[in-house]
Amino acid sequence: KHKDFCVDEFNTNKAQTETKEREKTDVAAQIEDFALTIKTFTEELDGLKAEIAEMQVQMKRAGEDREKQNHEFQMTVSDQRATQQLLKKALDFLNDFYAKKASFAQQEPAGPPPPAGFKEYKNN
Repeated sequence: KHKDFCVDEFNTNKAQTETKEREKTDVAAQIEDFALTIKTFTEELDGLKAEIAEMQVQMKRAGEDREKQNHEFQMTVSDQRATQQLLKKALDFLNDFYAKKASFAQQEPAGPPPPAGFKEYKNN
């Protein structure tokens, strides 16, 4: 009777040990999978951090480029405004000059009057 009890306990213990060994193997496989997943995610995270750093550098460069372009644009605009002012002064001067010349031309006819014997030109 005691032997049967011991055999039953050994069998039960053996079955429980096998079950626990399978569970241990399954848990070890899960741990390995999780470790691999963590490694993969860590590598992806490092890659994304590198991309973010590169994008920040590109944004800084783009900001500097925009600042240079804005400065060049402001210089061009100021040059164009100065050119407009010079052209306006030149136009005013020419208008004054030709207005005086036109007033002289209207006061006195240039040269003798045309001869009276000419008729209007007509095609035959």
